[in-house]
Amino acid sequence: MRPVLAALLLCFGSYSTAHGVIPQVQLPSWAEQMWLTLSQSSNLQFSTRLNPCMWRGDFNGDRRADLALLVTHAGSKKEGIAFLLQGRKPLVVGAGTDFGNGGDDFSWMDLCYVEAHGNYKGKSVNFQSDGLVVAKESSASALIYLRKGKLQWRQYGD
Repeated sequence: MRPVLAALLLCFGSYSTAHGVIPQVQLPSWAEQMWLTLSQSSNLQFSTRLNPCMWRGDFNGDRRADLALLVTHAGSKKEGIAFLLQGRKPLVVGAGTDFGNGGDDFSWMDLCYVEAHGNYKGKSVNFQSDGLVVAKESSASALIYLRKGKLQWRQYGD
């Protein structure tokens, strides 16, 4: 009986360790320190509620890959998106910060993807970088994009 119990404890101990990997180790090297600083100063945590929970695109139009991360404010538990932009200060929408029709909590969002610059839903949109589409399936959606250094909200649907 004791060897079986020891084997079970060993298996469960290994299992919990494997799933305890800190998400920021999966970030590119340029983003690691940026995320660590942002998460500590803004009380943010990386969220894995959606799959994927991290999106790659050229959000500021400098032809370098940037990241958008699904985040949760640790105190309020409100969800949002942190944009980690290479060579620029990160930007956060939601997670307690009001933004567009999305409000200060993006927990309503169940779909998110990167949209290439210039066109969204068959309509011309004036943006020179990639944007991030946030949506509630079978309901409303919006495009978040950067224009002149500031994030913009373009609503579609409800």
